[in-house]
Amino acid sequence: MKKLLITLLVGLLLTVSVQTAFCTMAGEEQAAVEAFRAMPEPVSQPEESLPEVSSEESSEPVWEPQTVRLLSAGDNLIHSSLYEQAQARSEDGGYDFAYLYQNVAGYLSGADITTLNQETVIAPSREVATYPCFNSPPELADYVIDQCGFDVLNLANNHCLDQGTSGLEECLSFWKEQHPEVLTTGVYQNEADYQNIRTMEVNGITFAFLGMTELTNGLSLSSSSDVVLVQALDNEEMARLQAQIEEADRLADVVVMNVHWGNEYSFTPTDRQEYLAEKMTDWGVDIVIGHHPHVLQPVETRVTEDGRTALIAYSLGNFASAQSDAYCLIGGVLDYSVTRETEGGEVTLTDYSLSPVVTHYDSGYRNNRIYLLDDYTDELAAAHGVRARYESFSLGYIDSLLEEVVGREVLDGITVSTAAIDANTQS
Repeated sequence: MKKLLITLLVGLLLTVSVQTAFCTMAGEEQAAVEAFRAMPEPVSQPEESLPEVSSEESSEPVWEPQTVRLLSAGDNLIHSSLYEQAQARSEDGGYDFAYLYQNVAGYLSGADITTLNQETVIAPSREVATYPCFNSPPELADYVIDQCGFDVLNLANNHCLDQGTSGLEECLSFWKEQHPEVLTTGVYQNEADYQNIRTMEVNGITFAFLGMTELTNGLSLSSSSDVVLVQALDNEEMARLQAQIEEADRLADVVVMNVHWGNEYSFTPTDRQEYLAEKMTDWGVDIVIGHHPHVLQPVETRVTEDGRTALIAYSLGNFASAQSDAYCLIGGVLDYSVTRETEGGEVTLTDYSLSPVVTHYDSGYRNNRIYLLDDYTDELAAAHGVRARYESFSLGYIDSLLEEVVGREVLDGITVSTAAIDANTQS
């Protein structure tokens, strides 16, 4: 009987324990269910959404190749018919050169940098004058700079002393005071000005601009003048030129040299031109822009001693003039680009071409204006005043001259190949 009671008591205790445990588990499960139901609904994300990029990552700039396009024009040679025309067109008694340049102004404004050989001095206190001792009106500067947008002017040429040393000094002061935004090269007010190499930065690429002349028409600076005229006529001047080029190369990615040289009316570079081009490019010049012959000469590249590709235009002919020979009325604007492909990388020449220009005038040297050859027509050529001396002047005449002197490849445009440069260097 006692054993039976003990057995019943143990069973009763086990039953109570199981029920208690079951109730506890059931309560916890119920609480968990209620807590889950109380949670906010999750916001659904579209399957295509990407994880957000941190602000640190998004602030990193992405490098893109940097390119600068330059245009270089030939001789701006202001004969009497050009400034007399400008005076007749002015409404305020001054000189209005808009008609002369208006057909090419838009083309020139499309470049990042434009350069010009300003063949004639501007000494405002003196009378305007034509060949053989030029002096141009100051209004010319406004159109060259404001309408055409030229950024760099070479002043070193065979006519820079046409008004004597004092006239050249006045010209330098004029450009510095009236157009300080323009870089002038080749002639400098004094030694300190000469040492101040003209530089310009565009798209992160730094350019240095230099100028020189081998000719001054037998004229020379006064011994008492502080003006520095860059020439290279003897070993001492050559050494000084080399030092200036090497310093420019140290300061800039690209060195551009405007040089007055060669023989007038010759389509072929002289041995001296080729010698100087080789020396200057080996010293650090990247672009050689030639002037003085008043006609076109070849455009070519050469691989320098250190493996760079330098561009040489031996002569761009006339930009503006009123000369009487047909071949002097066909000039060119050198169109070229340089590029930095990688961050911190070298700047290289990437392409170049020559855009021909025609200086047109009617009979009697009237209505002078410049055209791009692309805009010139058979009708204009047939009406050109130069046909009084050259009956054969036509688009065909122009094309033949360009083919013979410059070549179709340069006229169509050349892309410079790095692989070709390497191959030339190894050969």
